[in-house]
Amino acid sequence: MAVGGGLGAFAYGLRNWPGRLRTRSVALMGGTSVCVTLAALIPDLAGIALALAVGGMLQSAAMLTRNLSLREALPPHALAAGYSVMYAAAGAGYAATGSLAGALLPVVAPSTAVLAGVAVTLVLTGVGWWGEARHAARSVRGADTAVAPVVLDDSRSDGFGALGDGGDGGDGGSGAEGAAIGRGGDPERRL
Repeated sequence: MAVGGGLGAFAYGLRNWPGRLRTRSVALMGGTSVCVTLAALIPDLAGIALALAVGGMLQSAAMLTRNLSLREALPPHALAAGYSVMYAAAGAGYAATGSLAGALLPVVAPSTAVLAGVAVTLVLTGVGWWGEARHAARSVRGADTAVAPVVLDDSRSDGFGALGDGGDGGDGGSGAEGAAIGRGGDPERRL
């Protein structure tokens, strides 16, 4: 899967692909699941190797679409945290499917244990697609909502605007992180 993953990431980056990122991601995860299913069911070693190589190609392309979707959804200052959460969730998914397969091995055939992991993957892919589609629908509905501008009073003698913005003229209190300390702002002016 690793060699296929490297080739898949390279090939995916060679061109622009049609369709929405979330649709591509679901299609690629579905293809990856088909390849893992084939690897579980094919008795021939060459067939298993081919299925895993193609599955790796599709999986790396799916991860790239998830990265691109995250980049579209988050502001630049939140990307590092977003990537951390995304990769932690992917690791938790690997752990969950591997643990499920391991727990099933004493009572079912190995192929059945792998197929249970594929089922969990497909369920989680569907839930992720549904959540992203819901978020996109809400974003489209709220796109015509007007936002009132924030007017700051920077004439205060203490150097802080009316919202406690640290004197930088921004609206430190209304962003995702706001001021680190109430009315104190950030002494390094990094927030």
